[in-house]
Amino acid sequence: MEPNCRMAIVGGGLAGLAAANALKTFGIAAEVFEAAPALGEIGAAVNASPQAVKALRAIGLGEKVAAVGHLSPGIYTCNMQTGEFLEFNDRHKAAARFGAPYYTFHRADLLDALAGGLDHSTIHLGHRLTGIEERTDRVVLAFDNGARVEAEHVIAADGVRSVIRQALYGSDNPTYTGQMVWRSLLNGSDVPEEVMGPMGHMQWAGPGCHFIAYYIRQKKQVNIVTQEDTDKWVEEGWSTRGDPDEMRLSFPNPEPRLKQLLSLVTTCSKWGLFTRPLTRNWGRGRIQLVGDAAHAMLPNAGQGACQAFEDAYILGRWLDACRDPVKAFANFRRVRIPRVHGVQRLSLANARFKHMRDAAAQRQSVSSGQGSFHGSSDWVWGYDPVSEWDKEPAVPTAYAA
Repeated sequence: MEPNCRMAIVGGGLAGLAAANALKTFGIAAEVFEAAPALGEIGAAVNASPQAVKALRAIGLGEKVAAVGHLSPGIYTCNMQTGEFLEFNDRHKAAARFGAPYYTFHRADLLDALAGGLDHSTIHLGHRLTGIEERTDRVVLAFDNGARVEAEHVIAADGVRSVIRQALYGSDNPTYTGQMVWRSLLNGSDVPEEVMGPMGHMQWAGPGCHFIAYYIRQKKQVNIVTQEDTDKWVEEGWSTRGDPDEMRLSFPNPEPRLKQLLSLVTTCSKWGLFTRPLTRNWGRGRIQLVGDAAHAMLPNAGQGACQAFEDAYILGRWLDACRDPVKAFANFRRVRIPRVHGVQRLSLANARFKHMRDAAAQRQSVSSGQGSFHGSSDWVWGYDPVSEWDKEPAVPTAYAA
């Protein structure tokens, strides 16, 4: 590797590798610098809704992601204590309507698919960023292994605790939401099919909490992710080891299927959910932030990775359209920020609805069509990043600034 490059991507996770594939699609050379000694993603599963799948297809990854994705038929939602059916979100109909499927993945499989589209000589592992220096004609990146790289332009995909974002804007002072997450991964063969309901993608909702379980890896594994209102855990992270018995106690008096599923958990992780201000601080000059580095969001709309994939395609398209990358970055921010802020607000609203403590009011809201456990997602899934890359997308009034 030369110590100088045209485009440096800091971060080799989903956002960074998607951006690298997008740039490759448009004939733009880029080098990826990843802190870890090997490519890997912490966490069990990730979702890609139709508009995100369109973006992945457009950067040449359609066949690769289809090979490792599990087609989600939809989410079957029940009351956590009684098992009463509450709502079904039909994703097969959504796929037909929006022209692309909804996939669930094991993160490692999806990351491998993204890496498979790249020349591995352009991915530099063991490069943990420690500092940046903005100069008139380039950006200097300093890494903890002693390497220094001078890049004409930089794409920051270094995650929710982005070193680059902090260097540009200082601490963003994340705020604890009063909610925490549990996550576990089970062998699919250990889980009776009836526990997973008629669709293999279950959600249980209760006062102040919800619980989701769904198949990944062609039903070889079941991913569990939960969320609850609490004040007992406030540390932000992805891999803190949890106590399965403590996890079970978080969901008192569960209906039989959920109780059986909880009984199978032998290992789990936990972390607190934090929000960050919705800002326009997505980069400046020769530096552009993407993915969680720019717009970390709560998981309640399943859009964290999806918005990173939209970022990747649209950024690549703007870089292809503009001779000046600085101008391309500015146009990218102009069209992306309003939409992503709307999605972030949707994620906040979904959590409030799922955790309603008045179950009767919640049921009435769903049956009348005034509320949903999935929020108003049509405007999110119906967006086409390929045909609308240069337009400011419409955002429903409820989620607009």
